[in-house]
Amino acid sequence: MVTIAPHVSWHPVDGELALFDMRDGTYHILNATAAAIWRGLIDSQTPAACAEALAARYGAPHAEIREGIDAFIALALEKGLLVEEA
Repeated sequence: MVTIAPHVSWHPVDGELALFDMRDGTYHILNATAAAIWRGLIDSQTPAACAEALAARYGAPHAEIREGIDAFIALALEKGLLVEEA
């Protein structure tokens, strides 16, 4: 399971999300789809449950959505925006 890193704050902005990394003062803007993934993860959805919800919402294949979620999580972990819970 992943969670938001303690040094990251986020705020909705016109259907997207602005993430602020307090370590270095950088902003990251998430589009509507990435924002939906972020919200699902912070609502304690598993990546699989998040993929199911987004596949239904966008009418896209579950496997493609899941690949996108996995890639999003990997990038967010790499950038230190998300952390893995022990």
